[in-house]
Amino acid sequence: MKLGLPVLPSPVAHSRNVPADQASTAELRPGDTLDGRFLLIEELNHGGMATVFKAADLQNQHQFVAVKVPHAIFASGVGAWSRFEREAEIGCQLDHPSILKFIPVAAAGRGTYIVTEYLDGQPLAERLRTGPMPEPAALALASRIAAALQSLHTHGVVHADLKPGNIMLCLDGSIRVIDFGMAQPVETGRFHLRAATPAMGTSDYIAPEQLQHKRGRPSADLYSFGALLYEMLTGSTPFPGDDPFIIGSKRLLGDPIAPQAEEISLRAMQRYPVVSDRRSHAGGFGRPRIRSK
Repeated sequence: MKLGLPVLPSPVAHSRNVPADQASTAELRPGDTLDGRFLLIEELNHGGMATVFKAADLQNQHQFVAVKVPHAIFASGVGAWSRFEREAEIGCQLDHPSILKFIPVAAAGRGTYIVTEYLDGQPLAERLRTGPMPEPAALALASRIAAALQSLHTHGVVHADLKPGNIMLCLDGSIRVIDFGMAQPVETGRFHLRAATPAMGTSDYIAPEQLQHKRGRPSADLYSFGALLYEMLTGSTPFPGDDPFIIGSKRLLGDPIAPQAEEISLRAMQRYPVVSDRRSHAGGFGRPRIRSK
């Protein structure tokens, strides 16, 4: 074993090489090698639309990566498949230290699986389960998220699913905005929500214009940013509840109770950005001020 390289697990029985075109139907498992390059080590997450594996890149000094493979039931659907292809295409265009890095793959693998950097840490959602963050820490983190959003919007992309689960707090002190499965180019299409399916954005954080199927604009991400900051400061989502339709109705008709940093959070969450002063770009939130007590 070379010094400085990841320690790989011992070979397992029935290990196999799975071609790219069979990635979604082969029932991948740890020990398999995908496309002759990515040795799957362990399953990290089994979501509604895809499974994410920790893997070793055999063509890059066995460096750890994350491999996302869509489930066969979604891979066979044109709509879900196009979203998966769009996620890979958008991800490879992005370049910012606080945005998940996508790793290009061979032509045969494009659209059949996605490879990104492997992150060691925990989602912001796990941190928030312990309660609200101190205001200085929350605002410092918000500034870094806003910088990532600014870069995203400069590239003409709306994330459309910003939430604590999609902010990774890494052990090295860095952060990443992750999961671009809902992302779309600015203004090229309307937000499409399907209740009770993975295609629906998280109801606690989506903007009113997403509920109304309006065209994707950066201001939708800024609303989600405000909701996220609200939860960091208060320990609660702006419109608590179990029914996503009731939450959506409250969001369309009312405003949340102001947290301490309402100057930032509530301005980001104004319901109608065209006629309000919700900031039009994330750079306006990049240097939030801490209110004196």
